[in-house]
Amino acid sequence: MRIVWSSISQRKINEIVDYDSKDNVNAALALVEEFENRVQHLKNYPRSGQMVPALNDEMVRQLVVQSNYLIIYEINQDHIDILTIRHARQDEDESDIKPE
Repeated sequence: MRIVWSSISQRKINEIVDYDSKDNVNAALALVEEFENRVQHLKNYPRSGQMVPALNDEMVRQLVVQSNYLIIYEINQDHIDILTIRHARQDEDESDIKPE
């Protein structure tokens, strides 16, 4: 299954790296690598994430990364859209999880 990163998800990763690298560049790069590894895992196990509670949509799911970040994604017929990445303490705002 093909993975498609939305422009929002790419921007969010850049923002996280910019913020985290102020304190520890290596930790920021390791976090990005973990995001990428978790997303690659979805190719074989697309339903491994939990449904996003606020949406109640079987196809929109989230993966927890380092207990602080959520990768929000949507399962489609032939691909997976990575919709956004957010901090787990961030309020659930549906505006950044709409497919582009």
